[in-house]
Amino acid sequence: MSDGQRLIKVEGERLGHIPSFDGLRGIFVLIVVGYHAGLLDKFLGTPIVIDWFFVASGFLITTLLLDEKNATGTVSLRNFYSRRVLRLFPAMYAMLGIFLIFMIVVKVVAPEAVAEADLWWVEIVAAATYSYYVVAAFLPGRIGLIGHTWSLTVEEQFYFIWPLLLNRTLKKATRRNDRNLIVGAVVFIAVMVFLRVRLNYMIEFNPTNVGRFIDEGNVTWQGVVYRCAAVRPDMIVLGCLTAFIARAIPRPVPQYVLRLLAWLGPIGWLLFILILVGAGRFPGFGLFGGPVYQLALFALAPITLDLFFRPRTVYGRALAWQPFRYLGARSYGIYLWHIPVALPFLGIIDESYGAKKYAVGLVVTVLGVLAGMASFRFVEKPFLRLKETKFRRPEEKAADLAAATDRQQAPALELFDGTEPMSEFGLEEPDHHQHRFEQHRGGHHGPVEDTAPPQPADNEGNGT
Repeated sequence: MSDGQRLIKVEGERLGHIPSFDGLRGIFVLIVVGYHAGLLDKFLGTPIVIDWFFVASGFLITTLLLDEKNATGTVSLRNFYSRRVLRLFPAMYAMLGIFLIFMIVVKVVAPEAVAEADLWWVEIVAAATYSYYVVAAFLPGRIGLIGHTWSLTVEEQFYFIWPLLLNRTLKKATRRNDRNLIVGAVVFIAVMVFLRVRLNYMIEFNPTNVGRFIDEGNVTWQGVVYRCAAVRPDMIVLGCLTAFIARAIPRPVPQYVLRLLAWLGPIGWLLFILILVGAGRFPGFGLFGGPVYQLALFALAPITLDLFFRPRTVYGRALAWQPFRYLGARSYGIYLWHIPVALPFLGIIDESYGAKKYAVGLVVTVLGVLAGMASFRFVEKPFLRLKETKFRRPEEKAADLAAATDRQQAPALELFDGTEPMSEFGLEEPDHHQHRFEQHRGGHHGPVEDTAPPQPADNEGNGT
């Protein structure tokens, strides 16, 4: 079946580097760190930041897999899983190793300090096997020292399952199989939303907006189901569907699509901000099954498409600011390490008020960022270099470099590592000897069309 007859389009413009995504990751990881450090604890809707990470992961991974299929004719699952292991495992297991040593030392020196954290070893096993949120669903209120690893569990399970499903669908190459995958994804999202809304009574918030599950000490099946749905795995699937939509939009992008995104993007940002600062304060704004929260979750899709197709907006350019992108490339390590770094300070943060609390929170935030930067430099980067040089096929690199040269930008490295110089990962920089010009993802606009270099006659995988 030709690509034009399919529901999932394989042919198309390669992903390319999206600087605003890098910057958004940098800003969002600072919000998460600041929230846990007590600096931004008034932003009760901070969990929606993680939801954007989920949507972005689904969007990018799906697009990268479609790019590989378009450029090479197949998807190498071996290479995909090897890249994921090299990207995620080294920093994760280094963090767990340090946390294990820390807990053993505390148990020996000051056992009373962790008397209530008797299941800390279960947390290590759950995080190491990427089953944290599933284990936590059966142990409400019992674990949480490294509770932030729940989101990494959600993502890793997605990385394992989705490529298998997508690759099978791409191999079948029929409209029916495309439809089955899309319908299955929509049904999964609908079920998760229904469960969150229907079972939202399983969590209650006290006057200080600290959540407590009503079945703590007497676990119920409703509570387990709710907690599994409340981690929002459907947001990654929403990102996958968003990638299908982006692929199906013709190039150059029609003006009516750009005008629609010019409305939907800002509306999405408005809902996002309303939840970020207003969650738990107004009727309908509750976490995680509140109706406004569900609307804000779905609004993450147009936010993503808006940044992808309209990178030259005011907020798109602001998010692409180099310091934000620098933090974005290191956001994985910052997210991993900020909780272990904060653990010795949690008692002080909880007992402090006013200027002292913010001073301690600032110190914890800085230490968390520095720990993440060190992780990137000494733990992650050597494996990133290996990931990009050993487990990407030559034809993929060639297609990326060709597309990047056409756009006058750096090639995209998986999961936003593209803020680093290409030479750091054994890749060549694109040739910039041609005339400089601005190129919109929807095609050339305005007078730059007259100065743009001609497209190559044979540009495999570029789709333009």
